[in-house]
Amino acid sequence: MESCNLRSLRDAWNLDYRMRGALYGGAPLPLPDLLPGALVLDLGCGNGKHLMPMKSRGWTVVGIDSAEEAVRICKEREDLIVGDACSLPFNNCTFDAVIGIHILGHLPEGLRSLLIHEVRRVLREDGAFHCTVFSRKDMRCGKGREVEPFTFSRREIITHYFTEKELSDLKGPFKDLSIARDCHTIRLSGEWYTREQITCTFRR
Repeated sequence: MESCNLRSLRDAWNLDYRMRGALYGGAPLPLPDLLPGALVLDLGCGNGKHLMPMKSRGWTVVGIDSAEEAVRICKEREDLIVGDACSLPFNNCTFDAVIGIHILGHLPEGLRSLLIHEVRRVLREDGAFHCTVFSRKDMRCGKGREVEPFTFSRREIITHYFTEKELSDLKGPFKDLSIARDCHTIRLSGEWYTREQITCTFRR
């Protein structure tokens, strides 16, 4: 299997955004219940699909993404940063919550634990990391070129498909972890397919 180079992954995201524009639209995914006034980090904010829904809840939101093209085309550029999720440019205990929607699965295995530790570092006491990933039951698991076990590359962008045990093993520095599955079917060209996500809440 091939190794995953972070620079090449970032370049792949930038190319995808340049070619396809705002990649992610449609209805936002469900968001956690946080109090108005919470300071929230949108980790891997992409082209900003969830920024307005977050701000509409009265949260103060900072977005960060490694792809400059994603930040450039985002309509809500205020408080957006180009940066590395595994080396966050924030002080310890800065945020009440961190929300990472489909970012953990776009990292190679060796960096997922590093991201988890960085997120804990920037969370305040009793803060939480709300994280969404794809499960191995998802229709796209197995599609593309396998670069690590259950990690597949399409257009040079990698996606890992998780088990609950893998996520439990990442709990590491957090004191608590809750896991929920969201499974539904979609119809494409007359055939039914399964989409399944796992939502985790790591509590500091």
